[in-house]
Amino acid sequence: MAAKTAISRRARGKVGRKGELFPPKAIRQQAGLKAGDEVIFEARKGAIHVEKVLTLKEAFARKKFAKMTFEEFEKMTSEVLFPPSSS
Repeated sequence: MAAKTAISRRARGKVGRKGELFPPKAIRQQAGLKAGDEVIFEARKGAIHVEKVLTLKEAFARKKFAKMTFEEFEKMTSEVLFPPSSS
């Protein structure tokens, strides 16, 4: 099965008098942004990168990639965070 490739899209928008950013509807739709969504802004040389913050429901709905159980993860992190004392 071929992997889906994201198509990048560019478009002009406006900056309001109070500094609000108004990206076009097509850009918001492609990014999956809806009114009230939380985003992260990152300033780059002459540019602003905007990334949607996933809700817990959206995050848990994503494809899983870890190959360990919660118990295995908990054991591994506790060994790193609280190593046995050498006394």
